[in-house]
Amino acid sequence: MSKGEETRNNIVRHALFLFSTEGYEETSLKDIAMKVNIKAPSIYAYFSSKEELFKNVTNVVMNDYLYFVRSQSSLLRNLTIEEQLYTLMEKLNKYFYEQDLGLFIKRYGMVPPEKFKDFLLQKYTEVEMEIRRLLYEILEPSDNLIDTETIATSFLCMLDGMIFYLVNLSEEEYKRRLRESWDVFWRGITI
Repeated sequence: MSKGEETRNNIVRHALFLFSTEGYEETSLKDIAMKVNIKAPSIYAYFSSKEELFKNVTNVVMNDYLYFVRSQSSLLRNLTIEEQLYTLMEKLNKYFYEQDLGLFIKRYGMVPPEKFKDFLLQKYTEVEMEIRRLLYEILEPSDNLIDTETIATSFLCMLDGMIFYLVNLSEEEYKRRLRESWDVFWRGITI
């Protein structure tokens, strides 16, 4: 990796951290440059603006999340349908909780900066479509479940709620709520 590529990657890495922890408006290019140990104007050699840098960080984050979602397919194959769905729910939740990239998605998924709202919505839609594709793949061989589209939508709503609990409650309380909600979810989708 060349020095320029290394600097660019450091800019993105530190921008990701600062955008995630401090927010877009509260993070200046000077803040990022200080973390990278370069002068603020040097960032312009890699990105034309703070907006371009934010979009680049968003692309890095969402591409990583898409890769993570796609990688789950092969890991779930030998499980029952219920085990696949439950394991997927746990893994997607933990991604948000354990990854710096997940922190970025948590922050901007709920309240995106107005100027990036459409851009972020497009990225979230791409991820949702990939999760739906994986859900359809899991659900395809079953005859004893309700409509696949209804299951996918319910799963995504439950995922959003469980992420909230994982971030805001103790791990024990999150696990309790997941178990109890899961029992209702599973009974509700089986015929």
